[in-house]
Amino acid sequence: MNKFSNYIDCIEFLFGLERVGIKYDLKNIRAILKFLGNPERNFKSIHIAGTNGKGSVASIINSVFIESGIKTGLYTSPHIKDFRERILINGKMIPRNYVIDFTNKLYKLVEEINPSFFEVSTAMAFEYFANQNVDYAVIEAGLGGRLDSTNVLKPLISIITGIAMDHTEYLGDTIESIAYEKAGIIKKNIYCVVGYMEKKVYVVIEKKCKEKESEIINSEKLWDVKILKYDEDIMKLKISWKNAPDNNITLKYPVVGKYQCNNIKTAFTAIDEIGKIEIISFNEKCIKSGFEKIIKNSKFYGRFQKISDNPKIVIDVSHNVQGIKNIKDNLKHFNYENLYVIFGIMKDKEYERCLSELEKLEATIVLTKPNCKRAEEPEILFKHVRKKRKFFIAESLDAAYKNLNMQAGKRDLILITGSFYLINDFLKLKPFHL
Repeated sequence: MNKFSNYIDCIEFLFGLERVGIKYDLKNIRAILKFLGNPERNFKSIHIAGTNGKGSVASIINSVFIESGIKTGLYTSPHIKDFRERILINGKMIPRNYVIDFTNKLYKLVEEINPSFFEVSTAMAFEYFANQNVDYAVIEAGLGGRLDSTNVLKPLISIITGIAMDHTEYLGDTIESIAYEKAGIIKKNIYCVVGYMEKKVYVVIEKKCKEKESEIINSEKLWDVKILKYDEDIMKLKISWKNAPDNNITLKYPVVGKYQCNNIKTAFTAIDEIGKIEIISFNEKCIKSGFEKIIKNSKFYGRFQKISDNPKIVIDVSHNVQGIKNIKDNLKHFNYENLYVIFGIMKDKEYERCLSELEKLEATIVLTKPNCKRAEEPEILFKHVRKKRKFFIAESLDAAYKNLNMQAGKRDLILITGSFYLINDFLKLKPFHL
């Protein structure tokens, strides 16, 4: 007899598996996949790790593949609105019934081995992709790389995007140790595409590639990306080969942020290499369409995304220092009078440095807490603030938004930023159309 008969109960059970402070290894994911018949061996994959940019790169590749007529699976995390955003095939979310059936099938094993939420959701994605016979699956690593649940794959190509300080309690407290963990996805004799990164980080990745006899392909040496137009909703870009500037393409990208240029170079490099490996020709029309439809095809929400006017409301999943730093540059391209910020973040993030960056904004900043056991208390965040006159504490996200919405004029901007969970909670309060 099945334990779960409806989707809501099933999702509550899955989220109840989330762990804090556990030791990560591959034992549980391998046990689950063995129980399922090792579905990860039955589809071709592209594996992506990194601190910043991996979601962007995964989403671009996925969208270009879809527009090229390729049946493509996409596994990313976290989600913004619905758990099923994490597991897509050709832009369509995994059916609710599949989630229920999978959880019922795995329930007894879950009770026996006590896996994490991410281990179970990863196995779910792999079985779904195999079951649906995808041509390719684009897989974003979760935490780190070396011991991440996704690292049971033998991909066509490995991709490592930008690397910064993040999850230090799991990955190490130096940029080199974090790079070492990310480099764990590199496999023997499989190309590794890398994005923009510091020299000392690149050295760590390069060393691992040599150990694995894997050719390293540096996207920064291959492409130039020039922003031709930048407004609140879209960037118009010119992308060209460095060795042949006349060989270029102009396209529109509905995700704003200068930092996206690095991600685009990485994605273009990966698409080019996959085309060579698999003998696929990605034409200009499909590439342009893939970029323009990235939000629809990849459910790529919450990257400095304007969701309302009068006042302007922007949602942004900047949950580490580099992401917060990007906010100031993005705001240059928005017209507004006063800025109001709602911020909440997880305990395992470098929130002291994030707060230091937020202090540089000319803004009224409200500290609150998403509905997640790993979220930091706003009172603790406030203790680490120097310019306390700019900051306020709200007992809930609902209270924070109601207060600011009363203060904000039609020409002001309200920015909700920080954790994915904060954005998720906000969209439950205010179900804006994304």
